[in-house]
Amino acid sequence: MTRLFASAAPVFKVDGETRGELARDVLRLEIDENTEGLKTLSLRLLAQGPRNDSREEGLLYLEGSRIDFGQSLEVSIGRTGDDRTVFKGTISALEASFQEGSEPEVVVFAEDKLMQLRMTRRCRTYKDVTDADIAQAIASEHGLSAQMEAPGPTYDVVQQWNQSDLAFLRDRARLIQAELWVQDDALHFKTRGNRRASELTLVQGNELIEARLRADLAHQRTSVAVSGFDAFQRDAIHQEAGTDVLAEEVSEGRTGASILQSALGERASHRVRNVPLASGEADAWARAELLRRGRRFVTVTGITSGSPSMEVGSRLTLERVGRPFNGAGYYVTRVRHTYDLTHGHRTHFDAERPTVSENT
Repeated sequence: MTRLFASAAPVFKVDGETRGELARDVLRLEIDENTEGLKTLSLRLLAQGPRNDSREEGLLYLEGSRIDFGQSLEVSIGRTGDDRTVFKGTISALEASFQEGSEPEVVVFAEDKLMQLRMTRRCRTYKDVTDADIAQAIASEHGLSAQMEAPGPTYDVVQQWNQSDLAFLRDRARLIQAELWVQDDALHFKTRGNRRASELTLVQGNELIEARLRADLAHQRTSVAVSGFDAFQRDAIHQEAGTDVLAEEVSEGRTGASILQSALGERASHRVRNVPLASGEADAWARAELLRRGRRFVTVTGITSGSPSMEVGSRLTLERVGRPFNGAGYYVTRVRHTYDLTHGHRTHFDAERPTVSENT
């Protein structure tokens, strides 16, 4: 049976129990996530209404009986049949807002399980490990299982200097262009090709209600070099990554590096902020930096009429957005699901692609 009318309003569960009053009083909901991990939630509620079983009205949501610090919060959104759970986390902050002439409001803030890593700060030394080994060790210490698919060099020594576990893992992930996130009770530390997510086609003027797309040569490079010094071999280290690295990820279209080469000639970059101690480190970092730049040749910021299945890592095909930008190959790097009483469910996203389509 086809449903002519279906609600896309969010459904809230607190400590596993569905709470209809939150759906009744929601004014605005925002759920945000990017490739660096830590999904966050902001829920603005009308805080004036009947209290418990009493007919008397009063201030809601601050007495601790409906919502409280440390409770689990789960949110699903979307029309019946297309609804998806878009957030699971823990309530970490409450805010009260009062303004003359307006009803009081309460804002609930929550974070997913990476909050545990964000709030744990350490000084520590790791020996003879890969970045994935480090992530696995930290996951175990926080009671999380580990899903690691991030090939990279083995380091003699890695030091964590008064950093939170989350900040430290983000730094390690950036070096090899890995991504970090939590799903259920598992910490994922994976390179882009190993991340599995939904695939969507968005048509401008239909699902895609707003979009801004750009192909930009400003940060493209034809090669990236990384240098250092190997104390054991007593020799200089110099590794360079060229356009062939990006070609491994591209099946069609023109890359930013190839266009840069033909339009302006060679443009090389020398990375100096991280100093490798072995050639394998330098090679991995150079390749990762060239990938980071190349993947962001084409960027898009868009809004859909509500795409509950979109998540970080989703692959997009865009249609009716102009010849250079049409087609598949877009990778979602940030998603923000919102809901309010004016627009209903909206999905805001950032995505990137290493190519523009061939001229035909």
